[in-house]
Amino acid sequence: MYLRVKETGVHYPVNGQGGLYVLIEGSRQEIYKGKANRLAMETANQKGWKGSGQTTIGIPTREGIDLYTRAYWFHDRS
Repeated sequence: MYLRVKETGVHYPVNGQGGLYVLIEGSRQEIYKGKANRLAMETANQKGWKGSGQTTIGIPTREGIDLYTRAYWFHDRS
C-alpha cells in the first residue's frame, strides 16, 4: 500500500561497518510481515550489492499515524 524505498546510499560511518544503506517506508503490516525485507534485498541487488549477503537490519520506527520505517545495511558487494 505505502511501501517504498525512501533513501539509499553508500556510507561508511566511523562507528560501524558501513556499506549500502537502504531506508524503507511502509505501513505497519508491510514493515513487520516481510515485504520490506524483500524490497530491500531487491534494491540491494539492483545497486550491485548482495541482497542475500551479510546484512544489518534496524528496529522499525514509527513515522506518523500509519507509517513506519526500517533501515537496512548491506555489507557485501556482488
